[in-house]
Amino acid sequence: MTATDTQQIESEVLDAFKGLVDACRALDVRRYLDYLDKEKFTGLGADGRVWHSIKDIEDVISAGFAMIEKIVSLEFDKVKVTVLNASTAILVNEFTQTLLLKDATRIDQSGGGSQVWLRSGNTWKLASISASDAVSADGPYSRQ
Repeated sequence: MTATDTQQIESEVLDAFKGLVDACRALDVRRYLDYLDKEKFTGLGADGRVWHSIKDIEDVISAGFAMIEKIVSLEFDKVKVTVLNASTAILVNEFTQTLLLKDATRIDQSGGGSQVWLRSGNTWKLASISASDAVSADGPYSRQ
């Protein structure tokens, strides 16, 4: 694989990640789930629980998005794509977000994540997600 091939794959994966982030910001469950590889998906949540099926993550995402009134901010730093081969890449990042829940609770959260992206035809799909919450003196979340 040439450096140009690697750069092209990095760009494609970053574009797919941007689409995933846009779906989050819009609280669009269906669009978010469209980025997941329905056959190969598995993952690990920040709470230490595993998702071994697409149904597991669908339940988490659907319930989580339903609780949110508004995403006040959602930022990603230190985003890096590592290309393993022509059809596999790993994306890692740090994030900070502020959420306003429907019950008026405000949540400030930060942490990191990693994703395994697989090429499926001409698109990139998530085969795995893992997340980690940053821990401050008062725990991983700040509720106000």
